[in-house]
Order: sequence, then C-alpha cells, then structure tokens
Amino acid sequence: MRASRVVGAAVFMTLSYMKEPLAFVSDLIIPLVIFMVVQLGTGRGMESLLGILVAVAWSSGSFALARKLATYRMWRLLDMFVASPLKPIEFAVASALAHLVVIIAPATVVLAIMALTVGVSLVSLPPIAASILLAWFAGTAFGLYVYGKLADPMRVSSAASLLNLLLILLPPVIYPVSILPRELQPMSTLIPTVALKLVAQHLVGVPTEVPPLLPAAVTATYTALFTALALRQRLTVE
Repeated sequence: MRASRVVGAAVFMTLSYMKEPLAFVSDLIIPLVIFMVVQLGTGRGMESLLGILVAVAWSSGSFALARKLATYRMWRLLDMFVASPLKPIEFAVASALAHLVVIIAPATVVLAIMALTVGVSLVSLPPIAASILLAWFAGTAFGLYVYGKLADPMRVSSAASLLNLLLILLPPVIYPVSILPRELQPMSTLIPTVALKLVAQHLVGVPTEVPPLLPAAVTATYTALFTALALRQRLTVE
C-alpha cells in the first residue's frame, strides 16, 4: 500500500464531498432536537452532545462509507479507481480517510454548541478527539464489512438506514443511559454505539453509573471483531 496514492485519492473524494457542506449539517437536525429536549428535561446536555459526536463519527465510518462505496460501484467509478494504479484496499482506505475529514464540519458545529451551552475546556478537546477517532475507526471497520457482504447499492442503502435506526436513534446514544432502568443500563452497553458513547463520557469525565471497564471491553471486542470481518471481505469490482 502506497501512502501517496491513498492520500491523493482521499483528497479527491474529500473535495467532492465538501461541495455540499449543508448536507452534513442537515443530518444534525434530529440529534440536536433530541439534545435540546435532554438539556431542558434533565440538564445532561453534555452527555447528549458527546453521543451526537460519537454518532456522527460512527455513521460517517459505517453507513455513509458503505453507501458511498456501493454508489461508486453502481456508477462504475470504482472500476476507474481500480483500473488506475490504486489497489482496491487503497481505494477503501482512501474513502475512509475522506469520510474522517468530512466529520470536521458537523463536529465543529457540535463543539460550538457544546461551548455555548454546557461549556467545554481545552483540556477536554484531546479526549473528545480520541473518542471521535475511536468511533470512526470502529464504524469504518463495520462499514467495510457491511459493504463487503451487501455490495448491491440498493441493499446497502436499505440496510444502512435500518442499522442507523437500530444502532443510533433507538438505543441511549444521543439521550442519557440513565433514562433506562438501572438493571438495563449495563445490558445497553452491549450495543457498540452505546459502549463508544460511554467510553467518551469516561474519557471526558462526564459522570455515568456504568463502570468504565465494561464499555471499554465491549468497544475493544467489537472493534477487533469488525476489523477481522472487514479484512475478510472482498473489496474488488468483480
């Protein structure tokens, strides 16, 4: 794998994504409405905003990446990339890096809201960035696995929409885990996005009743599993 080819392809894809910056901000409307409800109802807006950052990073690495790769296949653009010196694995890595750069726009909006509403210190920025990177990496591995299993663009889009609902909107990612009954809170950690949100909380120092080792162990397990599954998928154009 040559870094120069990967970076060049990533820059090309990033520029094409950034032509519609409002599309990324529009995806925040529903999560931010949930944040306002949480902040007004419980005062735990910081936890909700951390959940939004994790959700954005996970979605960009998983659902958005899988759909984009499937769309490239449908438009035959994947053939163009692979026909060049760029190898299929380099193309996949470049796509993932491009989606990482794209996270900057919505993450900046959320961080600005965080600073204006609940407050955020400079000391909190490194753990927040680490949480975003961790969620992006885990989501990317999951997205590559989904794409490898469901290369048909139509199947990827429908599966991504369903998984987005099941992994982000329904479980306590954007809203506090404390909303659930106490006995169900540890069980919710078995959902990868919830575990990632709780890891982010512990890194930033936002209180939670779930012990830190549980979400950390779940996150490590899922990340390793998704990475292993992604590496087994075929990312060629056949």
